[in-house]
Amino acid sequence: MLNVLVVDDDHLVRNGFITIMPWSRHGLRVVGDVNNGEKALAFLQNNPVDLLITDLAMPVMSGIELMREAKRMFPKLRMVVLTFHHEFEYAQEAIRLGALDYITKVELEEDRMDEVLQRITQRIAEDDQAGEAQSPAANDFYEGLESTGRSGSFETGKKELQELKEKWCSVDWMVDDERFAMLLEEMLERRLAPERIEMLFEAAVSRWLLFMPELRSYMDTDGPATWRQWTEWLERLRHAACESARTLPYSSEVVGCILKAQDYIRTHLEEELQMPQIAKLVGMSRSYFSRCFHDFTGSTFNDYIRDLRIERAKELLRQSDKSIGWIAAQSGYPNVKYFAKVFRGATGMLPSVYRKQETGHK
Repeated sequence: MLNVLVVDDDHLVRNGFITIMPWSRHGLRVVGDVNNGEKALAFLQNNPVDLLITDLAMPVMSGIELMREAKRMFPKLRMVVLTFHHEFEYAQEAIRLGALDYITKVELEEDRMDEVLQRITQRIAEDDQAGEAQSPAANDFYEGLESTGRSGSFETGKKELQELKEKWCSVDWMVDDERFAMLLEEMLERRLAPERIEMLFEAAVSRWLLFMPELRSYMDTDGPATWRQWTEWLERLRHAACESARTLPYSSEVVGCILKAQDYIRTHLEEELQMPQIAKLVGMSRSYFSRCFHDFTGSTFNDYIRDLRIERAKELLRQSDKSIGWIAAQSGYPNVKYFAKVFRGATGMLPSVYRKQETGHK
């Protein structure tokens, strides 16, 4: 039996939900119920819980805040959200935080109790299978990094895998040709063999398969043998993912907002760019935009802008004889000293040294 904790600030809804659901028929039992996020965290710290079912709109600590903290403290905890239809935007965010599913309270008013719990237990089973499939690939990839002698240490290998994994787990490379090209270029720069990249990718997309099981056929086939075959395989997977992306928890409107934000950022890199400004531009709240943007790009808002600005600066340093100050300004850094500091942090060298290395200029 899996232990369940139910969190909802509405006493009647909470008790009614616990009473009417056929928990035992689906291998579940409610071991606790509380009315806010802080009490939920306290309960989790002192009691074994396998599944957290939480409302989103609650006083003291919202369901989103609870999920974020619970995920940090209890990585193996499964989470499901309760929501009204008008809260669906937040349910989408909750799923991106790791929720297996959401239950609309409308469903609880209909004769669908068994269907709801069966769906949840099925998601738990799929999550277990995905986790089992991911570990060998990830471990093999770590070993591969060590065997190449490139990583310096096992911990460095783990960090490199996590960084790449976040980027490949994002959505934007599926729909953005430029982003896809940048990721492929990064793979080449890291000099990872195609078979190592395949292992990385298998580890990264295990979460996708929960939402896009039709992609499994791509993962079950033998991996490409050459870099060209690998990129062609990725292109095919990319097209399939684009079609399947329609079933992801984000609506087409949200996808459009994030793509609009990315386009604006790329065309205004030399200007001051702040998250509240961009979020307002695309019609989203700051907090929700921040979460969605990270999920789509694999980077925080500031890191994403920094990476694009450094890439622009590198291109200008290679292709022009303009002063470092001019290049800094064109890349969005009016303070040349700060630009040099950021550039060095990203590349390991000062802009002048990078230019000399790339062009041979004295």
